[in-house]
Amino acid sequence: MVRSKNTLTLIATVLAISCIVIMFLLGFWQLDRKSEKEARLEQISQRQESNPLRLEDLIDNPEKFVDFPLMLTGELSNQTFFIDNKLKNGVAGYEVLSTLRSDYGVVLINLGWVPGTGDRSRLPEIILPNTSEHLGLVYVPQDNIMVSETNSNYGRFPVVLQQIDIAEIEQHLGEDVLPFTLRLNANESTPFLRQWEVVNMPPERHLGYAIQWFGLGVAGLTVFLLTIMKSMQRR
Repeated sequence: MVRSKNTLTLIATVLAISCIVIMFLLGFWQLDRKSEKEARLEQISQRQESNPLRLEDLIDNPEKFVDFPLMLTGELSNQTFFIDNKLKNGVAGYEVLSTLRSDYGVVLINLGWVPGTGDRSRLPEIILPNTSEHLGLVYVPQDNIMVSETNSNYGRFPVVLQQIDIAEIEQHLGEDVLPFTLRLNANESTPFLRQWEVVNMPPERHLGYAIQWFGLGVAGLTVFLLTIMKSMQRR
């Protein structure tokens, strides 16, 4: 009986210590994430201050030039793509992509966000920017394997897609598309909202999570030590 009780006490002790260690490790991990996000934001700030690139500077390796400014000249096509399920301040809407044909292939121009109509069968009406110069930042879309595409009405515009899928867009256009998008700079005169999300979580939130984990770790350690002290006093 005593041996069984000692075994249970040992198991409980190991579990308690393990949980406390994990909570502190999670706190330090959140601090590391905070440092990574700060470094990322600093990198973005430095890149955005660079002189605008030319298209030929980045076509071979666009990922190397993510967040750098890029200036393109040309007319936008009315072959538009609406990227679904984009929320801004709790409002459902779309990011709207137009196309610009260059000597190196089709470039996707992200015009920004517009609110939905409230009717899934009716898309918002948009007016393309009346300019031939397009200044923005280079962005390479990431494929989300959890999102499956449902629109197969190839060649019929406008097109609603669940994400920016270059291969899918090429099928709709019937031609090659360069593997990046140009996120246009903010402009008060446009109806498109251009508040681009450069990091999915700000550094301050990681700091908040770290404080929570450290707080839980300290609380758990305090309870554990008090329990040990009371157990020793009973002996």
